[in-house]
Amino acid sequence: MKLIPTTDGSQRHHVGTLPDGQRPHRSGGSPHTEDAVGGLLGPLTGGFVVMLLTISTGSRSLLPFFAFLAAIAGIATLRDSARAAALLPFMRLAYVAAAPLAGITAVALVRFFPGQPSFGPVALAGVFVASLAAALAPRLLEGPSWVAARRTRVAVIGLDRSAESLRRELALAGNDDYMVVGHVVAPDDQHAPKVGSTPLLGTLDELGDIVARHDIRLLIHTDEVPRLQIFHEVAHSCLHTPVRLWHLSGFYEEVFGHVPLAEINASWFQYFMHPRYRTAESPWKRVLDLVLASSIGLVSLPLLLALGLLIRRDGGPALFKQPRVGERGEPFTLFKLRTMRVDAAAAAQWASLDDPRITRIGHFLRKSHLDELPQLWNVIRGEMSLVGPRPEQPEFVDRLERSVPFYQRRHMVRPGITGWAQVRCGYAGSDVGSAWKLCHDLYYLKHRSMVFDVVILGETFRTLFSDRRHAIEPRHTSFILPGADLPADHAPIPALRSSA
Repeated sequence: MKLIPTTDGSQRHHVGTLPDGQRPHRSGGSPHTEDAVGGLLGPLTGGFVVMLLTISTGSRSLLPFFAFLAAIAGIATLRDSARAAALLPFMRLAYVAAAPLAGITAVALVRFFPGQPSFGPVALAGVFVASLAAALAPRLLEGPSWVAARRTRVAVIGLDRSAESLRRELALAGNDDYMVVGHVVAPDDQHAPKVGSTPLLGTLDELGDIVARHDIRLLIHTDEVPRLQIFHEVAHSCLHTPVRLWHLSGFYEEVFGHVPLAEINASWFQYFMHPRYRTAESPWKRVLDLVLASSIGLVSLPLLLALGLLIRRDGGPALFKQPRVGERGEPFTLFKLRTMRVDAAAAAQWASLDDPRITRIGHFLRKSHLDELPQLWNVIRGEMSLVGPRPEQPEFVDRLERSVPFYQRRHMVRPGITGWAQVRCGYAGSDVGSAWKLCHDLYYLKHRSMVFDVVILGETFRTLFSDRRHAIEPRHTSFILPGADLPADHAPIPALRSSA
């Protein structure tokens, strides 16, 4: 992967091709067509089955039918807050299953109203299976013709390196919703050197004709062309067309679930100054932290005692204490089960999963993440939350704040045991890896909510039994860190985590 100079003298990453034999991975995105169709078929099918069951009991009541639809509609109202679930393999399915589950729960409760029919477990299970199968059918039956018909045709207003990088990003993510047709440049840039194979559709003053000729439905604009010039041309020639306009950073947030760090500047943070942005932490988040941390801590106490005895067999302490940087940059002591030898170096350094300093039981603890259980005490003390950006060591923070733009902004909220970056990226292990996680931490800061936290906690459950690393690693992703040379596509990046 190489760096390409931009018009302002800075540098940007350019993504290479997929490694030989590498298949693209779907990472989700904005609501897919099959999900939208399934979201309609599922409730209709379930409601139809509920109606048939009601008729079979000899009742003419419509209450079970309306209760089923009302419960599903209640789940649907959370769609905006739970949109990140579409980017996660486990929670995407769980969110689809939540609607029929809420529906059959409502139908089961109808029996407590006078004169209403009662449905047994078999009947309720049938409603659930029918509704869920109908909701998933469009996704399972998806074929090439379906994909081709629903793809949104995209033109990038900017240089071809941006269009080429976006096209490859979509391919690497396995996202079939968008197709980059080409790019549009300012008249002064039409003879700029090409670095990719994305076609040049024309110049900005031809935008109306380009949209009509290539059936463009979405224009994604970068900062390589002055915004006022873009808005003037769109208002002049595209207002009465079905085409829509989207900034590159907003597109990345919605479709990929992260903020393109190399494509934003300080103006991006104006969102946090908006009167509608909640700067204070929700009191319900603290209640959730205390309830879950106390419950899990009590249940896991016997396990912690047993693990502590096994760890102490080498003569060292069971607990490992390490300074970390918390909310507003304030330091605190983080607790973990010790996974390294007693004579391991105390200096801050990145540690790989096959680090020779890790003990035999330490490998098991790190793989199962049981070494993080003592951090529940940090949560109870209010130093951490269950969900939030992962706290780092002061030495790493000092260095990363100098090399990674806006790194200090992740300290705007309380750090967490798990987080959006953890379920999507895994562990850092380098400045580039830390910048990749920051792309997701900034996304969490902007979109955080109780529903989002529940989605992250649900996906964390999956990571206990599978690799935490996201399908697309930093080596395959552009727009991460300005001025840093990412490894070539064929150079593997080991799974890393900070030493502890």
